[in-house]
Amino acid sequence: MKFRTNEVRDGRVMKILHFLLENTIFQNLLQDLEVNVLFITVNQSQTQLTEEIRPKCLFFANNIEDGKRVYEKVKPHIIILDVSAAAAQAFVEQIQLDIRIVVIWKEQDYFALSGLLAAGVRHFVMPPFTPQKILKMLHESLYEITLEREVQMQKSMVRAILEFQQDMLFFIEDDEIVDCNVTFLNFFGYEDLLSYQEETLVFADHFLDERGYYYPMNKWNWLDDCLAEPKKIKMKNAEGTEYVFLLRGSTLPEDGSRFVIICTDITQMEKENKENERLAVTDTLTNIYNRFKFQVLFAEEWEKAFLRDGVFSIILFDLDNFKNINDTYGNDAGDLALAQLAELVSAHIRLQDVFARWGGEEFVLLLPGSTAKEAFKVAEQLRFFIETKKFTGIAKLTASFGVAAYGENISRETLMQRAEGALKEAKQKGKNQVCLYRKEKK
Repeated sequence: MKFRTNEVRDGRVMKILHFLLENTIFQNLLQDLEVNVLFITVNQSQTQLTEEIRPKCLFFANNIEDGKRVYEKVKPHIIILDVSAAAAQAFVEQIQLDIRIVVIWKEQDYFALSGLLAAGVRHFVMPPFTPQKILKMLHESLYEITLEREVQMQKSMVRAILEFQQDMLFFIEDDEIVDCNVTFLNFFGYEDLLSYQEETLVFADHFLDERGYYYPMNKWNWLDDCLAEPKKIKMKNAEGTEYVFLLRGSTLPEDGSRFVIICTDITQMEKENKENERLAVTDTLTNIYNRFKFQVLFAEEWEKAFLRDGVFSIILFDLDNFKNINDTYGNDAGDLALAQLAELVSAHIRLQDVFARWGGEEFVLLLPGSTAKEAFKVAEQLRFFIETKKFTGIAKLTASFGVAAYGENISRETLMQRAEGALKEAKQKGKNQVCLYRKEKK
């Protein structure tokens, strides 16, 4: 098949373009989509067309040089090239590849065609040239632009939602964090995700190993654990401040290899819960554990000793003649003395020891890992400290102590009865002394 002469072909292309502008909704479509189209040709006869029709979305250039100038000025979304293959290739190599190029192909040089394909051109209008063919090609380009804008808008909306979140939010793929919001980066003190990835091997590296908070035995299994159920974790921010988070994970819909992770800051809630828990288990006068909390910890220590053949001791002590102190100095003075006594004992026991108010002027100590002999020494020291302390408004205060140690798989009730028996013996022997329960005593 032979092509017509250039003059006939050029005239037909111009008539087609004129037809598109005057007889279709093409121009309105460009304006609605706010898309600019640049038409570059070497046909000088289009000057009259340019003068008659000047839409704000369609621009014309009579040659490649003019086309470059118009391109720099209007930044078109689509460029139609009605020029030679060599000129088209030279032009394409000087502009951005993300612009859609439509080449009206009038040559038989398929070597030049391969050169344009290599330069990134994917849209060609081949002869015979008809309005329908050119319009279809342009509509395809406009449709692609519309789709890209929709995708970009959706991405922008998703990103805006991510950045709006106060929670730390990030995405996992193949055990690697592939995206995150600014809240995540700010918390750990990084400007971008790449910097974070270079310094962090696995997200679980941030978890603090503390009682009451999730800490995986194998850090690489943290994701599976969190997908199964939410976890309460503790982490430090870039300044070293500790925060508590509720960590939740979920698989992205229709994509079993990607996961979204949300870390909700519950630090304030945790503080309130801790405070409520403290108030529930603390004696309000002395600010030490109450009887209920002691019984819970006593049960835990007893079970540990029973299962592991461990050892621990109980010290039960009671202030001597405390009723007389209240009668002599008043209840306020007696309450102050109890509070000062609690401060004194707390200052002279170990962190792992459990100190509680057993009731009234009676107190109890649980000493994990301590034998009867070691507990006796502790009780004797405390007795001396109480006897020699100057309590506000009171001349002198003493206490009697009973000590008993766990052994022979005895029950909690039996152990406490032994401590009570030893305390009773100390009272009977004249008070202000320590008595140790011994097996031969009944």
